[in-house]
Amino acid sequence: MDEQDLIRLAAAGDLEAFERLVERKRERVFWIACHIVGDRELARDVTQEVFLRLYRVIGRFRSGGPFDAWLHRISTNLSIDLLRRERPHRDTAALEDIPEGSADAPPPGRAGGQESPAGDALRRREIRRIFADLSSLLSRKQRLAFVLREIEGLSTGEVAAIMQTRESTVRNHVLQARRILQEELRRRYPEYCRPGRT
Repeated sequence: MDEQDLIRLAAAGDLEAFERLVERKRERVFWIACHIVGDRELARDVTQEVFLRLYRVIGRFRSGGPFDAWLHRISTNLSIDLLRRERPHRDTAALEDIPEGSADAPPPGRAGGQESPAGDALRRREIRRIFADLSSLLSRKQRLAFVLREIEGLSTGEVAAIMQTRESTVRNHVLQARRILQEELRRRYPEYCRPGRT
């Protein structure tokens, strides 16, 4: 069934359509929460809360609108709310806890598909560990803008809508985050830098 049909039926109170919509979106919501809260258990809590909230408010969704951006906004806001409540003292996130092989998870830079599954899993875990280390240097807004734009692949306009700010502000946050991450990657992990760029 077409996603817009599922959304329309779910908004009209069709529980089966809503459950099918949840099945389609659960992995993506969980992935977003993992990037923001950095903890698997907390991400599960956020995911559950997102779909409870969605069930209550889906009737307000304007048919034909950008549903994914709307769902991303709910996911992001609830993730940030949970961080404020549960972990105000924590600056960094343990992204190595993000589950391997998530169906919707964008693989970070597969090298021509030549790695073995075990090698790929190790490389991905190492990338997450490095990102967790380096991203602790970013402000909350820089990290959020970077995760949504560069990792989740949303457009600048979608990120601006989720963060409720201007597109120029999003671009500025992403640019600053990129600069900080690149500088620190060169300083702390030069073995991961391309030759001639250290």
